[in-house]
Amino acid sequence: MIISSKAKTLTKLKLKNAKIPKLKIYKTKNFIKNSTKVINDININFKSKIAIRSSSKEEDKSNKSNAGKFQSYLNINPKKFLDSEEKIKNVINSYKSEQYSGEFFIQEMVKNIHISGVVLTRNLEDYTPCYNINYYIGNDSSNVTSGIKGSENILYIENRKYKIDTKFQKLLKVIKELKKTTNKKDLDIEFIIDKNGQIFVLQVRNLIIPKKFISYNHNQSLTLEKLEKKIKKLKEKHHSLYGNTTYFGVMPDWNPAEIIGVKPKPLALSLYRELITDHIWSDNRKIYGYRDLSQFHLMTTFYGTPYVDVRIDFNSWLPNSLPQSLSKKLVNYYLKTFKNKQYLHDKVEFEIVFTCISLTTKEKIKKRLNKLINNKEKNILLKSLININKIAIKQIDKDYELINKLIKKQELVQKSSLYYIDKIYWLIEDCKKFGTLPFAGLARCGFIATEILNSFVEQKIFSENDRLKFLANIKTITSKMQDEMYKNKEAFLKKFGHLRPGTYEITSLNYKDNFKKYFHNYERNKNQKTIKVKKFVFSKFQKDKINRFINETKIYKNFNELIQFIEKSIKYREYSKFIFSKSIDLVFKNLEKFGNKFSIKKEELSYLKIFEILDLYFNLSHNESIKKHIKENKIEYIRNKNINLSDIILEGKDLYVQKRINLKINFISNKIIIGKILDYKKAKLNTNLNAIICIENADPGYDFLFSKNIKGLVTKYGGQNSHMAIRCAEFNLPALIGVGEQTYNKIINSKSIKIDCVLKKIEFIN
Repeated sequence: MIISSKAKTLTKLKLKNAKIPKLKIYKTKNFIKNSTKVINDININFKSKIAIRSSSKEEDKSNKSNAGKFQSYLNINPKKFLDSEEKIKNVINSYKSEQYSGEFFIQEMVKNIHISGVVLTRNLEDYTPCYNINYYIGNDSSNVTSGIKGSENILYIENRKYKIDTKFQKLLKVIKELKKTTNKKDLDIEFIIDKNGQIFVLQVRNLIIPKKFISYNHNQSLTLEKLEKKIKKLKEKHHSLYGNTTYFGVMPDWNPAEIIGVKPKPLALSLYRELITDHIWSDNRKIYGYRDLSQFHLMTTFYGTPYVDVRIDFNSWLPNSLPQSLSKKLVNYYLKTFKNKQYLHDKVEFEIVFTCISLTTKEKIKKRLNKLINNKEKNILLKSLININKIAIKQIDKDYELINKLIKKQELVQKSSLYYIDKIYWLIEDCKKFGTLPFAGLARCGFIATEILNSFVEQKIFSENDRLKFLANIKTITSKMQDEMYKNKEAFLKKFGHLRPGTYEITSLNYKDNFKKYFHNYERNKNQKTIKVKKFVFSKFQKDKINRFINETKIYKNFNELIQFIEKSIKYREYSKFIFSKSIDLVFKNLEKFGNKFSIKKEELSYLKIFEILDLYFNLSHNESIKKHIKENKIEYIRNKNINLSDIILEGKDLYVQKRINLKINFISNKIIIGKILDYKKAKLNTNLNAIICIENADPGYDFLFSKNIKGLVTKYGGQNSHMAIRCAEFNLPALIGVGEQTYNKIINSKSIKIDCVLKKIEFIN
């Protein structure tokens, strides 16, 4: 069967496992000639509510679908003649060239809807074959296609072991029947399941796949079976860890998905591991009074996707003074909560784990752990968390001093006569000791500061506006960048030129090398004035309430010490990241020089693993071995790139039945905006953007966007304490931080959205 127009395709379908709602096709020329006759005919043939659907020749071509380009209307009362006539006119007017030669069709609306949705036979991120089901449970069939909140997504890969949810098993039979009937592997199907379980097919069209993805020979099932065995072993009890099992996520703790992405190149992935997640993370946690997990790596990698081992993470947040019995209870509670509330996977430190003391910690321990631990254990936990805050107070200035030592180390190495590889080795070693190690501590202080600020709001000491005003008063390195940007170009680039979008990705150009694109409006904006922020002043009521916390915990000497700690923590955290990222830039510069010597391009260098480079410091080898590594790593990366995995893996079934989690979004600022959507990957950076910009993951290198006249920001990954969350709060810029894959895809496929940060709502405007 040949798939033609929407309407004609449906009339040709004869299905055993599904029904096609009653429909009738009308010629546009007949409607234009005599609309009254057509409207009367519709009224005679359709007694209940109808859909008025487009059926353009341009919609379902073999190489282009134009899905959603033309108007359609749902739930129209056919007895309201004028309304029906107006809607049909709008559909025909949307055709443009086909207004006199096209067609449209009327379709009876399905009653008693239980589930409505769309099925694609590919995952559109990497075009791997699967059943990609976007659905909405409820009686409104427009919810999935319009992107309204509440729709869900399942990506199912056929296998011998696990079945899809019962409610979709019959749907799979329908899809297979459609594939056989149409003789097409790649389809886009709109469906409804009513309350009796009857399936209705509303639309069948070609799913257009780029040519390079059409022939996909990868054996997904066999690949996932191997990973399932690996995960099964990792989930077993471990003699040195508390917790009966483990889970995996791309966003807990050091959130690799936000920093390096879900499929980073080998150099970026290995560099992140070397600088942070292999040992530095645990070394610092031990310094700050948590359990020593120096023998464990925080991050594991499944087919190129970096995951945090959640059991290791939860063990690392246990204060080292806690008794064994209490530690075991806490970790199992954390794991159970993570499993039941997966939407919190980017907020585990705020919403699941107890890592420090704030004004609301005692209350939260009582609420969450009342049935789990006794009063004695609660007091032990509280005292241990108070001690964490005390250590942070003592440690913050020490870590700041180490960061400042890194500046001198960077200069010494770069000015030396050392060979490129030797410089890379020492830049990395110095970065670990004087950069990422103290940064991990200052990031911990920053978290404690944020937790305390949030507790001010929870205790009604602060309003949300007070919190934003307080943050706006803290002058971070990003604030200084905005102030200094247009004063002196040479001085600006000397200080900030090392920053790049994607700190760990060598192929991403830094500010110095891509200045014209990132700062195209430099000359025009030279004379812009710095926005002055009104100084935040604490009221007597606020001081009294905060002093009560200080007197109870005896962590801070006085009110000023606590407020200074909060301010310093947020400033130092951003400053330390800014400084150690220069070491990474210098590593890349030296690596590029090494590559030039042996005719290895920058793109090729991104496929090297850092230990393959560092090994040259100790072992003399031929440059051919480097080229061999690049070739092998590139093959492995390309193979892994087409293996799509869930953001969260609880068990083996999650590899085959991948449920996309609707995350709890972080709304930043107190504003309401409406703006057009712009995907960063498609944006022309040499223009004023004047839009809500969408980026998958963001680090300090994206700070140039704040000079681009953006109306708002959306990120797929990111938490409440992430770099972009803090930056947007500082500038009071409306933002949606960490919306998750499903919502992110809806947003970038929308023309405009309304962000209401007060009511915490998103409205899609198309």
